[in-house]
Amino acid sequence: MKKDAIGIIDTGSNTVLGVIFRWDSEKNCYRCFSLEDGLTVHAGLIRYVENGVMSADGLKQLGEALCQIHTFFEGHGVCPEDVRCFATASLRGVTNFSEAAEVAENWGYQLELLSGEEEAACDFEGMLQEMGWMEQAGASFPEQGVALDMGGGSGQLLCFTSRKQKKLADFRSMPIGCLAVKKRLVSGDGSAPSEQELQEIDGFIRSQIEQIPMIAALPETASADAPAFFVMGGTVKTIVRLFERLGWSVTDPNCPGSVTLQAEDLQKSLEYFRSPDGIAMVSRYETGRRETLVTGIQILLSICRRIGARQMTVLQSGVREGYVLRHC
Repeated sequence: MKKDAIGIIDTGSNTVLGVIFRWDSEKNCYRCFSLEDGLTVHAGLIRYVENGVMSADGLKQLGEALCQIHTFFEGHGVCPEDVRCFATASLRGVTNFSEAAEVAENWGYQLELLSGEEEAACDFEGMLQEMGWMEQAGASFPEQGVALDMGGGSGQLLCFTSRKQKKLADFRSMPIGCLAVKKRLVSGDGSAPSEQELQEIDGFIRSQIEQIPMIAALPETASADAPAFFVMGGTVKTIVRLFERLGWSVTDPNCPGSVTLQAEDLQKSLEYFRSPDGIAMVSRYETGRRETLVTGIQILLSICRRIGARQMTVLQSGVREGYVLRHC
């Protein structure tokens, strides 16, 4: 018998998220119905990893994040035995994972480490489910495309050739998460990367994604024949919220119900969010993303331009939704 509600903890490199999924008898699946059913803790765990080891401070930060989420779940009637907890790039290369698992166990959670392959499979399942629902409501999407789930430590880049057949042609888990790239290439607090740093980010991202044959074979010129580009992740959702506050359009009149970011608007936003007004806006409304927002925008732009796309469709679903579909 299905539980009325389950909890999912996504232990990422930048954020630790606790999300409540409730059973939807109409769609015969678990869904997150409201933003109030989720709690985001900006833990920045990747900052505490050096030479493959998470420091004592990082383990403490993880414990504090899980404490907040435990309290959140408890307040919503979700017991620890009804919670699944997993980690991705934040802990994938950490040699003292057992210590992190012990921290989670102290709160009643069994911490599961997802491989890059399993994370990509979860991303694919989650996005296919959402796209199917959107098409039932009148949207239309091509069978082929490229998708990115941009996290803090890594980015899952998926190339698919048939949605109906669930055919994932290629995928890579790459060190192109916004916090990892910021840490690697951007000095200072990350709120205003220099032009040179943005160029270095662009070069690094391109060098990574060229490893995928399907992408390496694509022309860089933007055209109607470019693959459709789908994006997921917390930074992408932050960009959408900020664009809406600025009064910038995030809709596509040709695709009802979808949220779409134009490449030209992302380029324009690079300048704005590095300005004093833009930095102040991010600090006021999305303070947890101040360090990584501009880096994230540049990552999206670099991939968009390399595959020749003029725009990207934002998906709300991703690894958590796919994990629920595959494991709950």
